[in-house]
Amino acid sequence: MSAHEALIAELREVDNLAAAARLLNWDQETGMPEGGESARAEVVSTLAKLVHERSVAPKLSDLAAAAREEASTPDRKRQVELVERDLERARKVPGELVERLARATSLSQQVWARARKERDFAAFLPRLEEVVELKKEEGRLLAPEGGSVYDGLLSDYERGMRESDWSTLFDELERELPALAREIHERQAPVRERLAGISALRGPFGREAQLKLCRALAEALGYDFSRGRLDLSAHPFSETIHAGDSRITTRVDESDLRGSVYSTLHETGHALYEQGLPEELSGTPLGAYCSMSVHESQSRLWENLVGRSDEFWDARWDRVRDAFPDLAAAGPRAWAEHSRRVEPSLIRTESDEVTYNLHVLVRFRLERALFAGDISPADLPGAWDEAYRKALGIAPSHVGEGVMQDVHWSAGLFGYFPTYTLGNLLSAQLLDAATAAGVDDRGPQLLSWLRAKVHRRGRFLETPDLVVEATGAPPSARAFLAHLRRRYLG
Repeated sequence: MSAHEALIAELREVDNLAAAARLLNWDQETGMPEGGESARAEVVSTLAKLVHERSVAPKLSDLAAAAREEASTPDRKRQVELVERDLERARKVPGELVERLARATSLSQQVWARARKERDFAAFLPRLEEVVELKKEEGRLLAPEGGSVYDGLLSDYERGMRESDWSTLFDELERELPALAREIHERQAPVRERLAGISALRGPFGREAQLKLCRALAEALGYDFSRGRLDLSAHPFSETIHAGDSRITTRVDESDLRGSVYSTLHETGHALYEQGLPEELSGTPLGAYCSMSVHESQSRLWENLVGRSDEFWDARWDRVRDAFPDLAAAGPRAWAEHSRRVEPSLIRTESDEVTYNLHVLVRFRLERALFAGDISPADLPGAWDEAYRKALGIAPSHVGEGVMQDVHWSAGLFGYFPTYTLGNLLSAQLLDAATAAGVDDRGPQLLSWLRAKVHRRGRFLETPDLVVEATGAPPSARAFLAHLRRRYLG
């Protein structure tokens, strides 16, 4: 066995352990009985400890060094580079902290799910405080030279971007989006009046019929159900257990069909990326996704750029009509217009594509303040409400539609939110490039282009390089803002 082959074998054994943890996490969110939460936290933390021990073991670094010596192709050199980079990152965080974080976030997510339903932030606060303190400790260990604690956490999701870079990006969007949203909202007044008269758009929409439609839509986008499944969870998410097993979830509101439909399209976009990664490299860094921003570009592309278009619903209206016969009279164009209503709202996952980045801006600034020590976890509900008044002109009536609406903080995913916004920008840039290349079909042809330009590229390139290779230009907000003006202002 060559050094390269020995390295790949070791990497895949480590990933097998991580896959077991991912399966347990998925089960925890979709079907685990409430009485199992304490024991599950112990199992998950034990697995996290074992994965970390194998990830920092001298054996792995020795294999990487030997593989580097014999690497004769760019692909193998890149593989070793990524292994050594991941080793360096893993060694910054002691196994004891990894274990504590895994246990704390497992318990925190279970408490969050109950407390969110009961609108009880006080019940969730002790768990959140514990997670924040552990993430501060981790952020200090990961912080780049001269960087902040929050920089350390951000680096896990988009390498090379610091909080100052994200702040500049959000400041730019904040200068454009509020006025743009107001203009679009005013222009849509006649549309809102017309849609208000279509009672079928208000439901009710039965749970089983919603799930039937969501499965049909995911399959229509190209999601392979022989390598995945759709389930319900408190917060929609996707989870790839291992090659050949990429799962998605959604949630159902019987008064509003858009929630389950667009959550499903979003998570399907994530799963399509995972199902398109180079399977021959699975279990290795090179066979993983490029970054969370690129991942979010895939989910947001299918959810918004494709999934809110007239063309998408014209081609798939039979599926909606089969699931909900009462919607037949409304027609695909009314449904598409219903999906494109632009107005301030409280729930990020159900917000329109124009104001969505303002929801992310709120979360970014709160995280930044939290890890700078300017606010405490106990301050978050009030700070959240005030930030929503400023950014969107509205405020939640309770914490369930406010600070407790997202699962991310209970799961310790501080630093993740900004990637949604960069993903939005990249989605428009990628779709423009696909269109310029002659891709006029928003189904299999587009998926094939994304497979070649993004999915199959795995982690060969960093985000800016991947975007330049795929689109011919560095990441920018221009295509996204142009898309909004074109779609909503003509």
